[in-house]
Amino acid sequence: MKSQVISQSQRRQIQQTYQRAVVAMSDGKKNRLLVHRLLSDCILRDPATPIYINALLENLGTTGKPSPRQTGLSAASSQPFPGRLTRWRSLLRNWRFFQAAKRQSLSEAIRFGLRTLYRRPQDLLVLCRLADLCLDADLWVAAECYLRHALTVNPGSHQTIQLLAQSLLKQARFEESLHYWRQLQPGQVEQTSINQVIDCLQSHLPASVSADQATLPEDDQQRWLADVQQNPTSTEPYLQWSKRLIEEHRWDEASDLLDRGLAATGAHPELLDQQETIRLESGRHRYQIAEQLNDLGSHLLGVETLRDLQWELERTELQVFERRARRYPTNARYQLQLAVCLRRAGNYLAALKQLAQIPDHEQTWHEVALETGKCHQHLHQFEEAAAAYGRLLNHPTAPPDLCIYQQALYHGGILTAALGNSQQGQQWLSRLLEISPDYQDAGDRLDKIVSISDNSGEDKSPSDSSERDL
Repeated sequence: MKSQVISQSQRRQIQQTYQRAVVAMSDGKKNRLLVHRLLSDCILRDPATPIYINALLENLGTTGKPSPRQTGLSAASSQPFPGRLTRWRSLLRNWRFFQAAKRQSLSEAIRFGLRTLYRRPQDLLVLCRLADLCLDADLWVAAECYLRHALTVNPGSHQTIQLLAQSLLKQARFEESLHYWRQLQPGQVEQTSINQVIDCLQSHLPASVSADQATLPEDDQQRWLADVQQNPTSTEPYLQWSKRLIEEHRWDEASDLLDRGLAATGAHPELLDQQETIRLESGRHRYQIAEQLNDLGSHLLGVETLRDLQWELERTELQVFERRARRYPTNARYQLQLAVCLRRAGNYLAALKQLAQIPDHEQTWHEVALETGKCHQHLHQFEEAAAAYGRLLNHPTAPPDLCIYQQALYHGGILTAALGNSQQGQQWLSRLLEISPDYQDAGDRLDKIVSISDNSGEDKSPSDSSERDL
């Protein structure tokens, strides 16, 4: 969600206004109009905070019975979608609000919209239009507040359900979003993009979501309880059943199960590892879903949400591997993974320090050399980076992982040529193209190096090596 630029003094003023509204709401002689005005002022100055919106809508919910003139309109608005007559009445009565919404003037539209809601808190057209404006402004949680209130007015509104599903999708709350997508009637789901979203979510989310199950099936639960009762301090039942839940992508259930196991076994290291695996796998799974949704359409999820999920995954990886590196100091693989996480986080000096502590191991030294070269290159220590790539590429035995070898050939070839050894750079890039002819832009890089070597007046600065490819 886009951050709202609110100074500390403005935040203090908003909070004071909110406190006045809370006091007025708790007063026995409740002045609902005063409460509405105070909360409206809070929302206008900070439209993204849901606590103000929920308090205003709660105040509207206690305004008493509608007038006889409103009763007929309320009956019309209880239809799955407001009828044509109700639509025109709402448009005429709230003309200034809809004009402001049409101009995409968020502040003005919210001001007129909140005035309208005080008169008619059950106007679905206004509630959905307010939510639509918030969605356009990336105020997804605010949009959810208006839509939840609209569902209390009419639980079967197609437009409300669809907008709420979109809002939850923008927040990467995939299970909840799928729940509301499924509530749409088959005849209402006509857009191809909506069907693609539903298919994408159904293919990645566990079957328990469709079956509305929150625990293991009863037979499996009885078997698991029997295993635990037979040996209550054994880690095996917890590992076995949590592994099954992980395979089914039922992350919360697996985590709850392991919490019980950690309490029963005294925080056994194997259970701690499994709990951390859940954090890693669930984060990667959510990011994979987000990537596929983004491929379907960038408007479905948003670049910011995808970036936030990637940042959250990288932060989780850094935390998990930092703990595992301390828990298993002799495990070279965990030490290497921590160094990779530090490099991805931009902490290149710490990554180099971590890499230097890893002993030469036949299974990891190739990756250590590659990561060392990348860190030196990011720090503009080009000679050290080229030496690290050279140690890997000049070794008599190629690394077991082809991807590591390809990366070393690519970065080493570009950097070595930029440092003046164009012959070595051409040799490494040519070798890369023999293995993988379509590897990134290696062909274009090789042509450029050949052209530079044929024209000695060209610039051979190491900055020609693109760090964005690391």
